[in-house]
Amino acid sequence: MKKTISFTLVVFLLASCAHKDKVQDDSAPQVVLTEVTKVTGEGNLHYSGSIEAFQTIPLTFQTTGTVLKVLVNAGDAVRKGQLLATVDKADALSMYEVANAKYKQAKDAYNRLKDVHDNGSLSEIKWVEMESNLQQAQSSAALAKNNLTKCALYAPDNGVIGRRNIEPGMSSLGNPVAPLELVKIETVYVKISVPENEIGKIKKGLKATFKVSALQDKVFDGTVTNVGVVADQISRTYEVKITVKNPGLLLKPGMVCDVNLGITANKEVLSVAYRAVNKDKENNSFVYVADLTKKTVRKRIIKIGNYQNDNIEVLSGLSVGEQVVKDGGNKLSDNSKISF
Repeated sequence: MKKTISFTLVVFLLASCAHKDKVQDDSAPQVVLTEVTKVTGEGNLHYSGSIEAFQTIPLTFQTTGTVLKVLVNAGDAVRKGQLLATVDKADALSMYEVANAKYKQAKDAYNRLKDVHDNGSLSEIKWVEMESNLQQAQSSAALAKNNLTKCALYAPDNGVIGRRNIEPGMSSLGNPVAPLELVKIETVYVKISVPENEIGKIKKGLKATFKVSALQDKVFDGTVTNVGVVADQISRTYEVKITVKNPGLLLKPGMVCDVNLGITANKEVLSVAYRAVNKDKENNSFVYVADLTKKTVRKRIIKIGNYQNDNIEVLSGLSVGEQVVKDGGNKLSDNSKISF
């Protein structure tokens, strides 16, 4: 009798657990899923680009020595001819003083013997030797002075210090990278990579617009000025550069931007049902991506393009074959359970 009661209790507990699990499954919101697909259609040409300096000038010392001072930091605006850094010039100064003294000595000897030579009292061979000594001393002094000048590093043009790779106490030479880097960003480039099936539509002079997320999606205008003719061996894309005026220096090298060239072309794009796309409080577009094994969803920020009937172009954030929630997402949050 006791065994019968125990068996009945176990069966009751198992049934209770099964009923509890059923209730939990039933409480998960019912959703309708849709698959991310790749379609071919006509759409605007959109690309992800990056800002580049119009010109980058590596600045290096032309003499060996220990760096004494570095007078600028990355981000500093500099003028042409401005002193940027100095190297210990003690050795160079000593060499210059020795060379200059020898030049003065040779010059004095030349001046004293010139009258003698003019009077015909000095042999021509001796006079040629005197002239040669003076020229050698003069050249040595000029060379020593030039080496002394090289102990200071000056800005070759107006610009902004892009990188500072040296500190006082370091050697002026032997560093694998330039001690300082000067960039010119009054005008900048936007560099994009264009697939081979689209490069034929892009010509010099084409107008482009782009927005920069780091600047609160501020929109800028530019013009295509460089169209590459050799494809990258790995990506099979062509480099295209858009030139943009940057009077306030808001655009900085390395910033990422979304580029729209304002022309359409047949291209393969990722597509998803437009009903699957939502907006959050920060106005970011997002979808709920389903994990079919765990029966959960994760919120994922995406970038969208043009509408295509009941679908919308996905520029980034999703991959082909992923399942996202199309209907029933209003009750979901990140990592919610779902049923389907």
